[in-house]
Formats: sequence, C-alpha cells, structure tokens
Amino acid sequence: MTQGVAMRSCAGDRDPTVLLPRLPLSEIETPALLIDQSTFEANLEAAETMLRGTGKLLRPHLKTHRTPALAMWQLGPTAKGVTCATVSEAEAAVEAGIRDVLVANEIVSRTKICRAVSLAGSARVILAVDALEPLILICEEAQRAHTSVDVLVDVDIGLRRCGVKSPAEARDLALKVSQSKGVRFGGLMGYEGRLRLSVPNRAERIARGYDLLREAKRKIEDAGLPVEIVSAAGTSTMLEALRDETITEIQAGTYALMEPELLDLGVPFRCAVSILATVISRGPGRVILDVGRRAAGCEYGLPVCLSPNAKTEAVHDEHTVLAWEGDLPPLGERVTLRPTQNRTTFNLYDCIWVIEEDGGTGRKLPTVRERT
Repeated sequence: MTQGVAMRSCAGDRDPTVLLPRLPLSEIETPALLIDQSTFEANLEAAETMLRGTGKLLRPHLKTHRTPALAMWQLGPTAKGVTCATVSEAEAAVEAGIRDVLVANEIVSRTKICRAVSLAGSARVILAVDALEPLILICEEAQRAHTSVDVLVDVDIGLRRCGVKSPAEARDLALKVSQSKGVRFGGLMGYEGRLRLSVPNRAERIARGYDLLREAKRKIEDAGLPVEIVSAAGTSTMLEALRDETITEIQAGTYALMEPELLDLGVPFRCAVSILATVISRGPGRVILDVGRRAAGCEYGLPVCLSPNAKTEAVHDEHTVLAWEGDLPPLGERVTLRPTQNRTTFNLYDCIWVIEEDGGTGRKLPTVRERT
C-alpha cells in the first residue's frame, strides 16, 4: 500500500483489512462482490491529487459501497467526513469510528431524528432540512439529549426532488435555524450529481444549479449569517464542482470504485468492482452464470463480462446468459462481470471481498444493513 493511502485510515493508520483472515479466491462462494485493492487505492490517491490545493473538501458518499471500513479508508487530508443517505448508514459510520457524518437526505419521523441526534454524542452530525416541521423535531430531540447538531438547508438545484425551491426560501429557513435551540446553521446543500454525460443540456443545467446555490449563499450572508459549508456534486459533476468558487465540499462516492459509464468523464479513476460468478450450465455458443438481478444492479445496463470471448445477452433473477465464442469454459469455472450500477449492486450483498494485489486472496468486509 502506498504511504498516502495508509495515512487515510482512522483505524490506526493502516489498511482496515490487515487483521482479517485471507481466503483464496478459489474458495470464495459465488456470487461474490470483489474490490481490487490496488485500483481502489489508486483512485483514492487520484482524488487526493485533484483536490489538493483547491481549498475544497471531499465528503465520500457511503451509499456507494455501504461498507464502513472502505469509508474509513477513504478519509485523509481532503476527506474529513462522510456523506450518508440513511440514518442506518450514519449509525454504522459512527460505530466504525468516523467522527463527521452528513445525512444528505430529509428525515421527518421523530424516531429516525432521535436516532440521528443521538449520534452527536460521538461525532459531528449534520442534518439536511427543507421545511420547518422536521427542523422543530430536530431541535426538540437535540435539546432533550442535551446536545447540538449542525443543519444544512437543502436547495433544489434542478433535480426536482428534495430542497427548497428558491434562494429566498433558503434564506428564510436558514434564519429559522439560526434562531433555534439545539441546532447550528452550517450552510447549504444541493445535489446535481445525477447529471451524467448523456443528459441533454448538461452543462447549462449544472451551471444553473450552481447559480442557485451562489444566490442562496449571497442572500443568507446579506441577512448576516455566515455560510460555512456549500455541499454538492457527485463523481459525475466533480470536475465542474472543482471549478466552481461556491462549492466547498464534494459529495462524490463512485470515484473510489467507478462505473463503466463514467470512464468518459475525463476523471483519473478506474473501475475497481467486479462480480465473481460460476459457470453453472452451457449450451451451443452459450454460457449460464449463477449471477442475476438479485446480485447485480442493472439500471445503467447489463453487467459486462470481462472475458474477451463473452458478451452479456440477458440477465434474469438468478442467471446471466453469455454469448460465448470459441471453446466453452467447463462447468464450475469462475467468470468475472463488471456491474454497471455499483450502488444498487452493493445493496444486494451482506459482505464484499477486498482482493489483494496478487489477485489470489481476498479479505471479507461487512456492508451496512438497513434498520427500519
């Protein structure tokens, strides 16, 4: 492992898998989700190089891999905390030793707010709001717990999902936060990371989104409140966010593992994820694997077979069908696939395997399981 990546881990400045037992790749049962360690480390180094000297921070998104040990590995000079999509992810991150977590989604039930606020005894907790009602609940629970949490006002910058709809609304809600007990106004959050290369008018939509954040920041500062954080972006919009003066931290997650569709972005990252499969049936010019939609997210297309002789024809619940040129592999042979959607692929596994540089052994890490 390179020195730079070794410094990233909060768990004793070391590879978080180092104390775990090795298992030969041939003994790992399939379907199995694999992470190539050297590629993962190289992606972390590349991200560090991109952000170094920009004054911006990286806040890796745990939802990408849902594996707290990998999130710990990603922390370093420009990555001080993580982004979480759910309270369960935040709980797992804090339990793993991460001391700065942003839940980048609206939480409106008292039960989940109570769970999130309770983490503030062990870590800096940042919550997003776009309405007064959940803010009131957050304040009540924080005061009940004799603690404090930071709050970001979420701004809809073009995806038409969560977030206030105008800079004026952002200012008004920020003032409400600043006047409330148990919370501290931390800044703004927006998200445009789903604007991939295939999206029409992509550059204009990103620019409009950042203009909204810039105007919201100006209005809030004119009202007398400092705006410490402006959190936005994903791997798809990382380059644009780095060039924008308003954005202070980037919520990218996929950069560490990458997906085939993002390789044309011009970012210095490579794919580190594969699915280990087994040949379970054969036919004329056809091979069947024990990987289906219950083991591979297919929202961005069918998984890509890494064998040069094969092309993915179909994916069913439990099977992948490959068209195979030349001699067919024997039953029981291992074949690897590249998933096209990492987030919904990781969500299907209770554990992942980090494959060491020799490619012959792996170490198992648990993923987050959701609580209701």
